[in-house]
Amino acid sequence: MESLKISILDLLIIVSYFIGVVYLGIWISKKKIKGGDDYFLAGRQMTWPYVGASLFSTNISSQQFVGQAGLAFVGGIAVGTFQMIGALSFGLLAVFFLDTYRGLKLYTSPEFFERRYNSSTRSLVSGVNVIMIMLATVSAALYAGAVVTLTLLGQSPDGTMLWTTVIILGVLTGSYTLLGGLQAVMITDFVQNILLILGGLLTLVIGITKVGGLYAIIAMQTPAGGSMWSLVHPIGHEFGWISILTGVVILGIHGHCTDQDYIQRALSAWISYHAKMGAIFAAFLKILALFICAIPGVVAAKLFADMGLQLNQDQAYVSLMIEVLPMGFLGLALAGLLAAIMSSVDSGLCAASSLITIDFIAKRDKSVMDQDKMLKYGRYTIMALLIFAILWAPFIQKFKGLFNYLMLLWSLLAPPVVVSVLAGLYYKKANSKGAVATIITGIILGLVGFIMLQRPDIFNGIISFFGADGFSVRDDFNWYFLNKFNVSFLITVACTIVMWVISEKTGQTPEELAQVKDIFEARESKDDQMTPEETKKYQYALIALGFFWVGVLVLFSPWGIA
Repeated sequence: MESLKISILDLLIIVSYFIGVVYLGIWISKKKIKGGDDYFLAGRQMTWPYVGASLFSTNISSQQFVGQAGLAFVGGIAVGTFQMIGALSFGLLAVFFLDTYRGLKLYTSPEFFERRYNSSTRSLVSGVNVIMIMLATVSAALYAGAVVTLTLLGQSPDGTMLWTTVIILGVLTGSYTLLGGLQAVMITDFVQNILLILGGLLTLVIGITKVGGLYAIIAMQTPAGGSMWSLVHPIGHEFGWISILTGVVILGIHGHCTDQDYIQRALSAWISYHAKMGAIFAAFLKILALFICAIPGVVAAKLFADMGLQLNQDQAYVSLMIEVLPMGFLGLALAGLLAAIMSSVDSGLCAASSLITIDFIAKRDKSVMDQDKMLKYGRYTIMALLIFAILWAPFIQKFKGLFNYLMLLWSLLAPPVVVSVLAGLYYKKANSKGAVATIITGIILGLVGFIMLQRPDIFNGIISFFGADGFSVRDDFNWYFLNKFNVSFLITVACTIVMWVISEKTGQTPEELAQVKDIFEARESKDDQMTPEETKKYQYALIALGFFWVGVLVLFSPWGIA
């Protein structure tokens, strides 16, 4: 590639947008940030539009706009079930998790493990959280942003140009995150969210018009002969309904209801009403993401098939934007796409920094919880994390299929965390021995599942070593055991049994009984309850979300247009 793929006007719009967002973040940092609470939890003063928009922006990044649109390009909108399960999970966060989290006045989500179990479980979960945030969120987003940017500039995404672009994106995004903390992140996320949605809707509507309207694409089929418009698939499909209702739901609860990226935003809310309404708002936006992430992939498949062009699936979304959007609008839409990537970077940096500062540094030096010291250490850790992400991001180019591996890792490592959290919330007899055993069991089974699914040759060799010659994972395991989401569910069942057996057999110490009492009292805390008027609004919002969710699911199913 040697020529600029966009006009000078579009390029100016993107550059102006970047300058504006960075300036906004720096302005917030000078006016609003006084201490650690302001830096990591936005002073606990955020209202539901900011909470919801930031929850959504944190979740939507290059994996959705590039990865999910690419999967839809070749296999239809089945991948959009992740958006639907994400919306369901945000609803579960509001109904079943937030009362306890906020009642405990947590700083970080892993802090729950220490308050309910012990410090060992907190450190273990927090460490895993930091590693996955940095490798799966921040570095990957910087790399994807650099690839998109260089593609638009007509440059090859490798070598010196890749390093230079990663550094520029990292410095731009890291500057306002470093200075302004969560408040800068959430307010800039709100602005970016508007552009993100408008850009996605523009791409969808103009793209459909370009291919001849809805009737031109409604009959499109997958290579296997099925409809490209169905979210509901038979059990043998990679996204079959059994896999979705078990493994993907577990992954959704882990990601949306226990991860620091999301819990940090809910904890920043002014009162419980704004935390819960923010989660419901994010759920509505997640359903909307089906229309701006997955469906454009199907539109691209129709457009480029008519044009006789063969594309790599990960080029589908950006190529569609370049092909259908007029000058000016293209710049706004591309700014929205880059905004999604920036949101993942800033959110990940802030979340990982809070985990390191509060869950590790402050545990060794209690004085770090002083507001001024917390602010100082928070900025130091963000700087260090940003440097690590910039240095690591270009090497992602060497890993083929990295995002699939990351999705696999999340699926296999989520079960012990989900079981431990749910048991801590709703099973009074759960104890620290059960939690530690559950987490260790889950990690071991996750590693076994990873080897079995990704390197069956190694797994078969181990089986043969123990005398089971002729055994083959691929030949002897049926469809169920070759789906990572189904394996995730089996690990969840095993972790549940371990938690129940160990907790029942060992019992609870007086200290653990007191911890259980604190957890259940926190859920019923009177300090942060909603007023009758707020409760009514919240209930109406939940009902509306339920009807909208079911309506979209039926629409994109064999009982609807599929």
